Amino acid sequence: MVRKISLLLLISLVTALPLSAQGYFQVAQGAVKAAIPPLAGAKTAQEFYAYDSTLSRSANELAETGNLVLFLYREPTTLNLYLFFILNKADTGAGGNVRLTLRDFPPGAGWVVQDDVGNFLRIFFPELNDDYILTNGEYQILWTWGDNSTDGGVFGPLSDEFKVTIVPGAFTGIQKIVVKSGNINAPTRLELNTTETIVVQGMRNQPPVARLVVTPAAPRARQQVTFDASGSYDPDGTIVEYRWDFNGDGVVDLVSTEPVVRYAYLAGGSYAVRLTVVDNTGMETSHTMPLSVSHLTVTATRSISTTTALPGYTFRVQVRIHTDQDLAGAGLDENLPVGWEITPINNGGAIFNRAALQWVFLETIKAGSERVIIYDVTVPRVELLASIRLPQQFCIRGTFQAKVPEFELEVLGESCFLVNDCLSVLEAVAHLVPATMPGEEDQIDLRLSEMITLDQLARATELWRTDRPVVKACGERISLHTLKLIAAYAQSCTAIDQPLPTMPVPNLQAQRWIITPIPCEGVVIGFYDSAGNVVGNMFTVKVEITTDRDVYGVGLDEDLPIGWRVTPIQNDGFIYKPGVDQWAFPGVLKAGQTKTIIYQVEVPPTVTVETTPPDPCKVISTATVVGRADSGHPCLEVEVTGASWIELTDCLNVIVAISRWDVVRDTIDLSLSDKITFPQVQRAIAFWLEGTRVPRTCPPGIVDYETLKMIIALWLTGTPICEVLPGRAPGICDY
Repeated sequence: MVRKISLLLLISLVTALPLSAQGYFQVAQGAVKAAIPPLAGAKTAQEFYAYDSTLSRSANELAETGNLVLFLYREPTTLNLYLFFILNKADTGAGGNVRLTLRDFPPGAGWVVQDDVGNFLRIFFPELNDDYILTNGEYQILWTWGDNSTDGGVFGPLSDEFKVTIVPGAFTGIQKIVVKSGNINAPTRLELNTTETIVVQGMRNQPPVARLVVTPAAPRARQQVTFDASGSYDPDGTIVEYRWDFNGDGVVDLVSTEPVVRYAYLAGGSYAVRLTVVDNTGMETSHTMPLSVSHLTVTATRSISTTTALPGYTFRVQVRIHTDQDLAGAGLDENLPVGWEITPINNGGAIFNRAALQWVFLETIKAGSERVIIYDVTVPRVELLASIRLPQQFCIRGTFQAKVPEFELEVLGESCFLVNDCLSVLEAVAHLVPATMPGEEDQIDLRLSEMITLDQLARATELWRTDRPVVKACGERISLHTLKLIAAYAQSCTAIDQPLPTMPVPNLQAQRWIITPIPCEGVVIGFYDSAGNVVGNMFTVKVEITTDRDVYGVGLDEDLPIGWRVTPIQNDGFIYKPGVDQWAFPGVLKAGQTKTIIYQVEVPPTVTVETTPPDPCKVISTATVVGRADSGHPCLEVEVTGASWIELTDCLNVIVAISRWDVVRDTIDLSLSDKITFPQVQRAIAFWLEGTRVPRTCPPGIVDYETLKMIIALWLTGTPICEVLPGRAPGICDY
């Protein structure tokens, strides 16, 4: 009797232990996660399993027919934990087999009960063959049992902190996995599937508790709803994160560190709000609450003409009211900063109370109708805002109400704006009033909408081209990137406070061609004509830009060596900005359309030509032209492909020199053609016979035997010097 009382007392003590002492235990499978307090009994784990080796089965009362039962069991004397596996129930159910893998278990844990292992019945029934194979730190387990029998085992011991991963394999004769926990006499039952991985875990930390209050309890669509999780707590720590799934689709819509958030449903319907709270150890608890959102038939939407206001300037506010049902006793109540000047522009048929900033409609607002209230707001002058450090955000709050039916809803749309002493470039352009007379300055009108007009785009383009600052933008100038963005907003008719429309990614391409004065020589430095003018130092560049899809605002940025002067020849609708060698197209480049830019480049005659060895043909140095073409929207940048190298030389190849020889003046004239004439052949023969060096040619600079034959062949066939003779493969030095 004394022994029995002691055991009962011990069991009661274990059961009465606070959760922080016992630890916290949970099972997880996929999205399912649940606490599973261990069962506390009066027997050892082996005794409680109740294995009958003679009959090869367990008589444990927690077994279920056709199911695999899992539970944690705490021994009364050692207080050790064990994980039980019991398959089927004695005297019922058909036979079967189960394969699974046990991973991540703590060191020292093992099988204290192995059903069927060593059973003499295996001599007569080989099919009752259980395997417990330990390989690379994990158990591969096979349980096989006959009709009206059981199988399973007990794994442990486990401390209060552990993790065991169970990976199901092939299952026969088992319909589901059942996890039992809590009171050993009336355990809680949790059903799991037989395919997904199961994690059984013990932790000393307790999970947080999630609680949620929604206000209003019956919200309408587009109404701000307050979700308050302030009642949530963690018994042994702190909550560090709140995860919000407002529509129950399994996707976290918002992560916050504060317990109170706001959200508006765009449409009515039934939603399942899921709150997940996470404590400072990473444990989490979820709580789901159903929420019914009624369909909204009345909307009040505010729009503000600017996102940034200037001291002393006036901007415009518009409240658009739409209803799908008759409204009686309706009114609008707006709340603005104290002392700001309000000027009503359109009251929409309502009576306006200036002191209270309220509008009341004397007539019924009919279903399907719309009322628009417009008023201007003037920001106090900067000296009156001296106590406020700029920039500063201000907000307009308001409600729209009616008595029949009775409701009050928040005015949606835009509410907050910034007061600053200057505007961003985009905002300044959107509110720009271009000067109309020479000598006048551009003006800013914040009452204008935030849609950029074509006139404003044209003015922005001119400011970019002339590198002048934008009015009221604190001296900021328009960059090529900003100009393309301005063009994208203007051409797509999008307000600057809205995202640009989604567009597919285009295949934007830009290719460059370079035409030099002497095709096979490049740019020649140090040559002058009879009048003393520099010749041979200019070349022409052509860039073609095309796209397979429409793009807004295209730019070309060419990078040439310092001091090289660019003269545009053809811009094809692009605007050229001198000094930086940039072109901007403030329009829409249509799919399949090609724009061609042609410009001439003058190389300074003082450029030093450096030898680039080894080169058996001539003495040259090189320079590069690189560039990028890009679009404002979609935002895309590509390198200009094609020609990029420019050869610089201060001497000519002998054959080139003969083709440019002025036989009358007996000197070189770079304006002559690429075809050799008979008088030039005669002069070449003279150089050959005399053995003298051809002036202004690269070393060795003489007409030798092979060179003379080439000159004669070019003359007889009428072949330009830069082309290959008919029927002959080009050599390394052929031109």
